[in-house]
Amino acid sequence: MPKLNHIAVIAIDPQAVAKFYATIFNMSFLHRMAGATARDGYVGLNFNPRFTGRPGPVGLDHFGIEVEDVEESFEMAAKKYPEVEWVKRSGTRPYAQVGIHDPDGQVVDINQKNNMKNEISEVKTQGLYLEEDREQDRHVDYIALRTLNPEHCAAFYHDVFKMTPLNREEGDENYSLTDGRVTLKLVPWNITDFEGAAANRPMIDHIGFKVEDADKVHQEILDYNNSFPPMNAPCWLLDSRDEDRRRAEMLKKLAPDSKYQYCDLSGTCFVTAD
Repeated sequence: MPKLNHIAVIAIDPQAVAKFYATIFNMSFLHRMAGATARDGYVGLNFNPRFTGRPGPVGLDHFGIEVEDVEESFEMAAKKYPEVEWVKRSGTRPYAQVGIHDPDGQVVDINQKNNMKNEISEVKTQGLYLEEDREQDRHVDYIALRTLNPEHCAAFYHDVFKMTPLNREEGDENYSLTDGRVTLKLVPWNITDFEGAAANRPMIDHIGFKVEDADKVHQEILDYNNSFPPMNAPCWLLDSRDEDRRRAEMLKKLAPDSKYQYCDLSGTCFVTAD
């Protein structure tokens, strides 16, 4: 089975943002060199600084999928998606062995936990991704990716990563796939959808969290923020400015079950649902 094992974010202050998620969502926390990771027992949120040659923007950047057999994934990609290529990843990224892109250009890390051939990658999985999986009340439920061709990309994630497509209602423009625990929502990107808000390029749109009580979590976020000066709060509810409220409307449309819509200090939007 595939496993959507991490979501990467570029952050100005990786430790501060990771600590926020670790505290609010009961995640384990790891400080790693200039970055930090918060993990819910299944998915890791990796907060990375801005490196040379990658000036930004800050915010959601890419995600990673663990597979049983990376060579099988490459074979399927070469057979059905000739526009897709892959590269070895740097040895300084122990949870990312190979980089690939989907048909619309979204970068995806591929990790094979055991026995990847050295000629494919010499990177060995380390750190939090060797932990045994666990379940907890507060966890990542899905990630939403805005993309130009969601139907074609959905086929790619099914064929190459063996993610399972979920049933769609008639007229639904979105395509969703699951690894058995976490859902990847593919949403059509159209610049006209951003009327009233700053337009993002096709990219990861937001993260959805499932919690035992969204009202309780919201109060914990307010209490946590009270320990910071207002301009340095690690997170805020999207309800103050017109543009924030418009962004909240867009998130609510994609996640009708969500109760609260937020943005963190790195510019990453997330929602919570009971």
